[in-house]
Amino acid sequence: MDQKQRRKKLRERRCLVTGETYPAHKMIRFVLDPAGNVIPDVAGKLPGRGGWVLADRAVLQSAMKKKIFVRFGHRASASRLVPSGRGQADVETLEEPEDKPKSKPESKVAGQKIQVRVDDNLPDLVEQLLRQRCLNYLGLVNRAGLLVSGFEKVRTKLKAHKCRALIIAEDAAEGGRSKLCSGLGNVLEKIRVIDMFTRKQLGQTLGLPNAVHVVLLPGGMTESFIKEFSRYEGVAML
Repeated sequence: MDQKQRRKKLRERRCLVTGETYPAHKMIRFVLDPAGNVIPDVAGKLPGRGGWVLADRAVLQSAMKKKIFVRFGHRASASRLVPSGRGQADVETLEEPEDKPKSKPESKVAGQKIQVRVDDNLPDLVEQLLRQRCLNYLGLVNRAGLLVSGFEKVRTKLKAHKCRALIIAEDAAEGGRSKLCSGLGNVLEKIRVIDMFTRKQLGQTLGLPNAVHVVLLPGGMTESFIKEFSRYEGVAML
């Protein structure tokens, strides 16, 4: 199996900024919409040629500074000249082949000039989209029966060591975590602890009036949530 086949099987993608390959679940895909806007495709399903960037705030900021998204946009718009079904693989590098001229500031599609536009607040937009995606997945965890809420119920699960992750509202009362885990030893060292969602966000997602402490039980949907959260954590402005 050659390197390209191996990467496809493992769902790895090459970052347009670092040039390194990473698992796709640690990255963010971007596409060019019909109006010439570079937009985040956090679900990785939008049509057209995509470009992948590591889910890391510093990498996104570097991409903005180096105009990586603009260059990607011109490369993606140029591919629209290719008949449907051909040349639609995602963009893996922005380097121009030696036998081809460098891309010009503007691309032409069907005789019209395409102006590539990149939102100045693109990293913040990515953060917002990933946060909402995490909350959506958390709702799926709840519907799968893998979420337990309420102080006493959460404490019972922690004591029984049956948790994969603990979520505490970032605006929870000071000292609440210590009270929750009092007498339970080093239980928090063995699970994922997340405190990057507010009580309002958790409450709206889970349909609970006061969502402060919740635990996630082991299961496939829980693992999917944790993968999504890892992307959000890498991009979130702390």
